[in-house]
This record gives sequence, structure tokens and C-alpha cells, in this order.
Amino acid sequence: MTDQEKRRRQTRNFLIFCGLLYVAIAYITSHVHHVIELSGKPFDIQNVDVKQLTEASKASMINNIFVFPSEKTLQILSFELITVFIFALYKITTQKNLMPGKEHGTAKWGGNTDRSRIRNNKDQFANVILTETERLSLDTKKVKKNLNLLVIGGAGTGKSRFVVKPNILQANTSFVITDPKGELLRDTGHSLEQQGYKVKVFNLIDMSQSCRYNPFAYVKKESDILKVINNLIKNTNGNKNGASDPFWESAERALLQAIFLYIFYELPEFEHRFATVFTMLRLAEVKEDEEDFKSEFDFLFEMLREDNPNHIAVKQYDIFKMASGKTAKSILISAGVRLSPFGIEEVERLLSDDDLELQALGDEKTALFVLIPDSDSTFNFLVAMMYAQLFDSLYYQADFVSGGSLKYHVKFWLDEFANIGQIPEFDKLIATMRSRNISVAPIIQNMTQLKSLYKETYETIIGNCDTILFLGGQERSTLEWVNKGLDKQTIDTKNTSQSRGRNSSSSISYGSQGRDLMTISELARMPDHKCVLFVRGLDPFYSDKYKLESHPNYKLLYEANENNYFDSSMGWKQSSSNSDLISELVNMRVPEQELAERMDELSIVNVDELDILEKQMDELI
Repeated sequence: MTDQEKRRRQTRNFLIFCGLLYVAIAYITSHVHHVIELSGKPFDIQNVDVKQLTEASKASMINNIFVFPSEKTLQILSFELITVFIFALYKITTQKNLMPGKEHGTAKWGGNTDRSRIRNNKDQFANVILTETERLSLDTKKVKKNLNLLVIGGAGTGKSRFVVKPNILQANTSFVITDPKGELLRDTGHSLEQQGYKVKVFNLIDMSQSCRYNPFAYVKKESDILKVINNLIKNTNGNKNGASDPFWESAERALLQAIFLYIFYELPEFEHRFATVFTMLRLAEVKEDEEDFKSEFDFLFEMLREDNPNHIAVKQYDIFKMASGKTAKSILISAGVRLSPFGIEEVERLLSDDDLELQALGDEKTALFVLIPDSDSTFNFLVAMMYAQLFDSLYYQADFVSGGSLKYHVKFWLDEFANIGQIPEFDKLIATMRSRNISVAPIIQNMTQLKSLYKETYETIIGNCDTILFLGGQERSTLEWVNKGLDKQTIDTKNTSQSRGRNSSSSISYGSQGRDLMTISELARMPDHKCVLFVRGLDPFYSDKYKLESHPNYKLLYEANENNYFDSSMGWKQSSSNSDLISELVNMRVPEQELAERMDELSIVNVDELDILEKQMDELI
């Protein structure tokens, strides 16, 4: 109820009170005046026997509930009515918009009533652990809150220990966990396996111990190719800003689209991988002094043009070929530099096939750990690409396979969120994922990181996180943001003054003023064990950070028992097969198929078609 509605209710109640007051006064007046009239004596206020008059009036009220007023009585009642009306009118017209104790602000800390509104008290594991005293129920329909959580805390404030680890131990959703340095996997992998989870690892720290990820495995249509290319370009632009010439980027995009579309439509499925993209690009060659020069790359598309002049890959190739020799060479160099990481052997192996099965994360309890080096972001664009396709896959699974919502809730714990690259349209994803049983927890060190990565949309991202947890920090803009979010409270003040001398005097006055619930300096000096929690629709909480040792499953952690150590290789060996050996023996990088199956495929190929296919492979090699 708003303050205006409260004032309207108070006014209505006051008028009802005045009406009842007049009825009571009129009733008493009628009986008192009736008794006086029956006595036949003139009323003398100085000689009246109050006790006798009171007793007689009571008897009249008992014997005669209603007495018909005389003309004199009606005059008195009219006077009383006018008096009550003037009193009511005066009170209403002179009523002030007073809010005692709220004049300068209404901010206050949340308490037990607020806590009970958002937690699941029946099942402690059906909650997201926020602080030592606050939990958020996974039942979003009951608590009317989404499960998106923004965690803010400087280095050393315990983002992993006090937030991520306790919630992994809850084992109540599927997890996607960004894990700088691999410590979370080492510490919690055993506990997840013990609770029936399938553990997978996408390891950019040691790619030889990673599940493989093939972006082409999640390409189902042309628009998926455009998303992959846009993501690749956006996250490999380095420090280029929006003011750079868009021509080169657009021309390079046309070249990459031609290659990707050629592979998607014209090459066998086992060649759908980034190594093929890199190989095809190496076939391209431009000679500035020979405009009519044709490279092996050009012949591929010319052959395709003869078969299908309207092929989408040919159209993109023609856009690229609009550039003159010198310009085209610059475009090739730019694309070559961008794709150069894909020529590294360990990257080729990482992207050679797909073991991640991203679409299955919502079908069974799965934990996908994404290991990224905290001191080198060279290959982090692969993480951004994987996350983009992961969201697309989960959305498709929810919308078209699982009836609108995933079977298991999928929670993203995005530690070092600012270092994983920009996820395309993340502001739109975070606004629409709740209904699909997905939620995210971006974890940042300060607001500046978020503003830098998502310049135009960071406010939308913040606005779609119903829960925000501040663990501490020193960055000024973050402290100011938290300070403004807490707002002001009204406090009482006491002012004393004293003058000395011949006519000494002193005075004391009381008043009120506004004060920040926590000032910027108080936030900066916040004790290490304390945190500030915002939950939409509730007063903020000033609470202790969660004590990891108190969790019922703490005994399953590595720090509790050295036998619980989880090696990073355990998460990929269960997804690997012996097909890597076959791939190394075949010149073209073959897929994970039995040799007998490959022989059956070859035996049904037309000889003429086989000759054409061999020529194309020779040109690619």
C-alpha cells in the first residue's frame, strides 16, 4: 500500500469516527434533555445535581431506547452537529503529510520476515545459498524472483569459497562453471561424481586434457554459421573500438562466410571442423600484378559456380572478389591472422570433434567445468563461442524438445565473467532464460569490468538479476553504486549549545536528518566476513558470508579430505575414445567411425563421383 493510499484510509476512518462520535453525543444529549424536561424545572448548571441527573439519564436509556426529541432538543443537536462537522473539517484541511521517522528516507536492513519470504524451509538443498542467513528458493513461481545472481567482489573477497563452492555442494541443478586455474574442478569434482553427476571439462589451460568441442556440431542452418562468424570476429578484435573502418571487417566476414558455407554444404560431415576452414584459407592466394590470377581456392568456387550459380557460398565468394588485388590480399592477411590460432596442433585436436554434448546439459545432472587461464586470454574467444552455442542449444532443447522448459535447471556460475569474452546478445538471453529453466550468476570484481565489456547493455544485465551480492572491494564506482542502492535512513538528532560568561545559558534541541544506510567509507571498510545482499522487492541484508565448513557435504571436498582430489583429466577421459589414433593415421582428419563403416561408405560411391571427390580433396590438401 502506498503512502497516499494510507492517508486516504486514515481520512476515511477519521470521518467514520466523527460520525459515530456525533451519534453517541446526540443519543446521550436526547436522553439528558428528556430527563430535564420531565422534571419540569428550569435547567440551572450551577445547582444541578450531576449524580442524580446521571442516574436518571441512565434509567431513561434503559427504559426508553429511543425518545422523540423536542424542538429545544433538536436545536441543541443541530448545534452539536455543526460543532462536530467544523471539528472534522478543520482536522482534514489542516492535516499535514507527516511521515514520522521517514522524513529523510525509509531504508532499513532486512530481517527474519524478509528471509522467510524467499527461502525453501522444507528442503535445505532446494535453495541457492546466498549468505550465512539468506537462501533463495529454486521455486521461482513461489518466491516470484528469477534465479539470476550478480556477484561483485574484489580479489580475495571469497567469491569462490563463500558463493560458488557452497552452491556446487547443493547439487540441485546442472552446472556450467567457469573455473580460472582449475581449482573448483579439483576441489568439487569428487563431490559431484559422488552425487551422480556426469562431469565434463573444457580445458583451455591444458588442452590435451579437455573434452573436444566442434562448433560445426551445433550448426544446423545458415543463420548458425553467421552467429559463429560474428562471435569469432567480435571476440578476436582485440582492443579495436567501434570507430574503426567497418569495411575490412565486412569484407573479411564475406570471405569467412564463403568458406564456412562451402564446407557446410559441399564437404562430407567429417570435414566440418575449423581445421578445414584454416586449410581452405591457406589455399587462397592473390597476386597484385595479375588480376586474372586464379588460385586453388578460386577454382573450388568456380567449379561450384558451374554446378550451382546461385549457391549461397558462391554469392559470398563474389562479394569477397569485388576487392582489387591489393585490397583482397589485405583481407586474406587479416583473415589469416584471425584464424592463425586454429593452425596450432593442440587447438586442432581440441576442435577436431565434439564430446561436450551441450544440448544434453538439461536432460541429466551434468557439470561442465570451463577451465581458463587467469593470466592469458589468448584462447578465451573459444569460451565465448562455446557459451553462445550452449545457450542456443539449450534454448532449442527447451522450446522444441522439452515442452518449453528444461528437465533439469541449468545454472551458469560465470567466474571471471569479464575475461571470457562477450557473449552475443547476452542482455536478451538473461531477460528470457527464466521460463526455460536456466539462470546465470555473472561474477565480477567491480562494475567497471561489466561496463567495459557490455558498454550499451550492462544496465539491462544488472536489471535482470533479481539478486545482487556485494562481497567487498575498493573500486570507487562500485562502492558508489552499492551506496546508492542502499539509500538513506531517517535518524534522530540531538543538538546542544552552551554559552559561557556572566549570562551563561545552554539549550538542547531534537530533530531528524537523513543518513546513508552505509556510507562509501563504511562499505570500503566492511569487515572481511560481512557482505551486502540485495533482493528485488525486499530490504537489503547486511549478513555474514556463508561458512563453507558448515555445509552438510563439506566432507566431500578436497580440502576436507585429500583423497577427494579430482584430476582434471578425469573429466575428459570418460568422453574420449580410441578414434584419435585412427584420425592420426588418415591424411584427412576422419571422424570417430569404425574403419568398416568407412569402407562401406566408400563401396557405394559412384566411380565418377569418387574421382571428383578425390580431386577436391587433393586441392584442399
